[in-house]
Amino acid sequence: MGTRHSINIPKEREGMRVKTEEPRKLRPERRKTNVNYNATVQRPTGEGNEKRESPSDSLVKLGGESSSINKAATINIRSQLPCKRAQLPHYLNEILKEADSPQEIDKSSTDRLYEQLYNGVHLKQNKQKYWIDRTNKANCFMLYAEDLSITWGKDNRYWNWVDIKETSDENFIAAELKSVCWLEVCGSFDTAALTPETLYEVVFVVKVKEDADGLESITLRLIIPNKSSNELTVNLMNVTEREKWIEVPVGEFFTSNEFKRKKKREEIEIFLYETEKLDWKQGLVIKGIVIRPKA
Repeated sequence: MGTRHSINIPKEREGMRVKTEEPRKLRPERRKTNVNYNATVQRPTGEGNEKRESPSDSLVKLGGESSSINKAATINIRSQLPCKRAQLPHYLNEILKEADSPQEIDKSSTDRLYEQLYNGVHLKQNKQKYWIDRTNKANCFMLYAEDLSITWGKDNRYWNWVDIKETSDENFIAAELKSVCWLEVCGSFDTAALTPETLYEVVFVVKVKEDADGLESITLRLIIPNKSSNELTVNLMNVTEREKWIEVPVGEFFTSNEFKRKKKREEIEIFLYETEKLDWKQGLVIKGIVIRPKA
């Protein structure tokens, strides 16, 4: 055997691990590439010539326009939400079934419908008029004289029926008292058509003529659904404005909610009468009864 030589390892390298290099042919070749992450990437020919933004550009742009994008998204979402339908007056469909000219009621828009309802719609062959209050949108009604019960009203010896046209759209028939000793006028109305939970007032609309007589003690009475009543006596001979329509208050009442009214029919009854003294009375013209929210 040949001579064995020893290798002297420097002291400073003692304890260090010797790094062995693997053969080059067994290692994959690592290629260096210079990547510019801010460069604009273009599609190869044939895939379109539009520019595509790098991820960094997109992030910068999104950050700068996030507020406007959020606003646009909010607007788009709101535009796709279903619109809340405007609330129509209480009991409207049932009321309009009694309209004299239903074909003339414009329902193409809420604004047009409301404008007609503010002006009023005639019902039951012009015996009633319906409209809504402009302030609180509550239902209002006029019961013309033809819709009232008048004792001896059909006897032309005591009462005269007068056709009155005050405006182009206000044409009604009034009851004119010629002479009677038993004066009794009565009207009734179903509260289902009135706006729920609303304070209403009832008034007679009358005219005192220059030759009026015997109207010193006229009783007005209101009977409301709970069977309580309100009664007062007025002297119409003290009216200074003769030959003009005036309002004579009868009473007030508060409409119940819908749930209670569905259980049973509730009517109010309104009276104007003088049946005790039996003096002859004359010179009173009755237009009708107004039922409206109290201002």
